[in-house]
Amino acid sequence: MIYGERIRQARELNRLTQKELAFKVGCKQSAIAHFETNRSQPSADLIKAIGKTTGFLESFFEKEPITNFTEGSLGYRSRHSCTKMEKSQLYQYAVTVYEHIKNISDKVDFPELRLPKIAESPSLSARVTRAALGVSPETPISDLTYTFEKNGGLVIVTPFPSPKIVASSSWVELDIDRPFIIVSSCIPGDRLRFTIAHEIGHLVMHNPPHKNKIADIEKDANKFASEFLTPEDAMRRELVKPVTLTSIMKLKRKWGVSLQSLISRAYNLGIITERHYHYLFQQLSSKGWKKKEPKELEVPIESPKAFNRILSLVYSDVNDYALDMGLEPNKAQDITAFN
Repeated sequence: MIYGERIRQARELNRLTQKELAFKVGCKQSAIAHFETNRSQPSADLIKAIGKTTGFLESFFEKEPITNFTEGSLGYRSRHSCTKMEKSQLYQYAVTVYEHIKNISDKVDFPELRLPKIAESPSLSARVTRAALGVSPETPISDLTYTFEKNGGLVIVTPFPSPKIVASSSWVELDIDRPFIIVSSCIPGDRLRFTIAHEIGHLVMHNPPHKNKIADIEKDANKFASEFLTPEDAMRRELVKPVTLTSIMKLKRKWGVSLQSLISRAYNLGIITERHYHYLFQQLSSKGWKKKEPKELEVPIESPKAFNRILSLVYSDVNDYALDMGLEPNKAQDITAFN
């Protein structure tokens, strides 16, 4: 039996509409719609063509779909201009990666989970989370991704650029419920760190999701990220007056966050006035640093390692992995960067 949800999964992962897939495999759009809703079954030749077009083996379409990772369980951090297709692609990527980890989770030992779930203020939640993850209360987190994964989380970088969707996160069912973050592959290192911290904030504070407005939830996650990466006590010690662009630049190197983030932090803590805040941002704009900060101040991009490490414990090479998961080897390489 061919499962229609698998056809939809393969199609959306490749960011194809039903009409585009139908054109590529030589059938009508209505036929694809019928296949995806299980109203009819594709012929052997047609499923072979769908598999070749999307990078999946025929065996993939015969696997019963997972049902415990719904689209509503995945929170997005995206721009208003993000399309439904872009969200669908990211969701299907999350489903695919989750399923792969789930299938082999009984063969590996995950790190002990230390990420808390608490319903406190963003600042207090951030301080509690730092302590739970074994991070000093007033020092920079040198490698946030490693710290999160070492404490039982998973970070996945998309194999496709998704500039309109910065990140998404969810708790997923593995050996126990584990925190799962997916981030875009096209954002700079300082923004990546803030984005991961933002998603950690959601995972800690918003599970189950609050009924608050999305804007309020996002503000809370931003406040969490600011305190988590740049603790208030440390910032009051380090943001010494007069706060200048030069002094902010030195702190960027140390704390691994953007100049804009540090300026906003100084203002939100009352260290600088609103007038000085606008003055510093005017300086950023005049230098073109609001769009892209100086190359010499670039924060290295952190690389997640847990997913590939899990795969390497179970599979000898990408071909072995691809066959087990119902993928063409090239598709498996795209999804995992297996090495």
